[in-house]
Amino acid sequence: MKRMKSLLVSAVAGATLLAGTQIAQAGESKTNPIMGIPSAALARFGGEYGVHNWVESLFYYIMLDNRINYIFKEFGNVDRQIALNTQLETMVLGGPNEYQGASMSAAHADLGITMTQFNAVVEAAYNACERNNIAYYTCNHLIAALAPFTRVIVTK
Repeated sequence: MKRMKSLLVSAVAGATLLAGTQIAQAGESKTNPIMGIPSAALARFGGEYGVHNWVESLFYYIMLDNRINYIFKEFGNVDRQIALNTQLETMVLGGPNEYQGASMSAAHADLGITMTQFNAVVEAAYNACERNNIAYYTCNHLIAALAPFTRVIVTK
């Protein structure tokens, strides 16, 4: 049975888990961003509100792209994925929340993702940064968290 998870959510989830980012415990106000992501990255994304806007833009571009949109239409609930991505991206950037989605490997186990599809999500992420006036170097910090996990996501 194929899993109903988005590529980006689970990619960053794997990055988060494997890179040792701590999930906020009750009473904590902030997590540590993934190693290599500056502590100001969340603010540069416009805070939690800015991350949510970025995630909405990300899915706007994903759903326009015929290389990948069918995966999300067939196997995912886009509104749920926007909510999970907002949680996850905020946490990865050092925000005060907990990601409640699946791990990267679990989410991609049966999807047969190709490098073309992976790259299409990365392209959508950069387009979302541009649309939201997020500096290229700031966007790179988040995208860099995905790169080491290509081998887990791309299985075909």
